[in-house]
Amino acid sequence: MTRNRCALTLALALLAATPAAVGAPAEANPPTAEVLDPVQALRVLKKEHEALLAQQPTLQDAAAQADVLANHNRQLEQQLQTLQAQLDGLRGELVALQTDERRQWLVIGAGVLGAGMLLGLILPALRWRRRPRRGGFH
Repeated sequence: MTRNRCALTLALALLAATPAAVGAPAEANPPTAEVLDPVQALRVLKKEHEALLAQQPTLQDAAAQADVLANHNRQLEQQLQTLQAQLDGLRGELVALQTDERRQWLVIGAGVLGAGMLLGLILPALRWRRRPRRGGFH
């Protein structure tokens, strides 16, 4: 594509510099600065062409690297979605486990309270009989 553009630019420069191509009568003047301008333009265009050719591999590498990075980015986004789904599942599981643990402690506390109340009611009702001591003052 750059070769076609350079060739087109060169052709336009040559046509613009040549009066016969435009339809003006050709003059029989010796070569002047106007005639040398297309030659200089050709040199400039050749230098630009060489510079563009030198940049081409770098640009191709950059384009290939951009494609690789885009693919890697897509893979990372998919991995992120998967990990977020796992995280949401684990958070739900954590909440369920915390709820179960709280319920378990509540049942244990209720059991201790119930046992304490039962002992508090039963123990005073029992009369501890004292054994008479032998040789005692009682």
